[in-house]
Amino acid sequence: MDRLGWTAGQSYAAYGLRFGLRSNNLAALDQAAPHLPLGWQPTGTGEVDILYSLRLAPPSQRQGQRHYHLLYCGSALLSRGLDLPALLTAFEKHAELLTAFRASDCLFVHAGVVGWQGQAILIPGRSMSGKTTLVKALVEAGATYYSDEYAILDKKGYVHPYPVALSIRGPNGQPGRKTSIEALGGQAGVDPLPVGLVIVTGYQPKAPWRPRRLTPGQALLALMDNTVAARLDPAHSMPILKQAVTHAVSLKSKRGEADVVAPLLLCQHPPAASRPLG
Repeated sequence: MDRLGWTAGQSYAAYGLRFGLRSNNLAALDQAAPHLPLGWQPTGTGEVDILYSLRLAPPSQRQGQRHYHLLYCGSALLSRGLDLPALLTAFEKHAELLTAFRASDCLFVHAGVVGWQGQAILIPGRSMSGKTTLVKALVEAGATYYSDEYAILDKKGYVHPYPVALSIRGPNGQPGRKTSIEALGGQAGVDPLPVGLVIVTGYQPKAPWRPRRLTPGQALLALMDNTVAARLDPAHSMPILKQAVTHAVSLKSKRGEADVVAPLLLCQHPPAASRPLG
């Protein structure tokens, strides 16, 4: 690996980790910049925890000869191809997931999040669970956008913004189209918020909204099921999840259309016995 002619590199810090990205071509770092995961911040040189290497293929000298672009994480080859944009997309997806998996000073939970009256409404769920539609409806009803992908919980159980563009699917389930929150007329949150409401739900056509109250333990398990690194270090994840749900109201129900349910959630939140800020 170290003999492949690396001539350019940059270090980054994010969520208690240090990342490195090196290449044999300085221009490749500029091309990779739009694909860096949210939260990666450039830092000075030094040792890194995780090193990515992007090798651009040299021009072919003979007709019909192919040289592949290569992407490594450590010494493992992640991807190779003739199409550099596809390779950079592979880097973006892998780096985001590895960041979520290895984060040391916070916890990444698959969830949609909005802010409302000083608290966070957290909707755990993976892709195709309907969380994006509900997040969109909540924002359109006046909530502040925090995330469509991950709830990032600090050690106090507070949620930090992770305002990636929403991936809105077509009416017939077509692949998601990235849409900025500003294009929807919404606003992204800035400050960490305590969790006031956890909504465990999934879309079911024409399903009535009939929520039942969950205990803090049941809510914790629902979040744990959607936590990226839950099994990697339970001693790290469990206390954070406990902090997040202890003072929150947690509800579970199937739901019908998001634009019907969203106003109901905002009307009943925050509950009277909510956790104070600070």
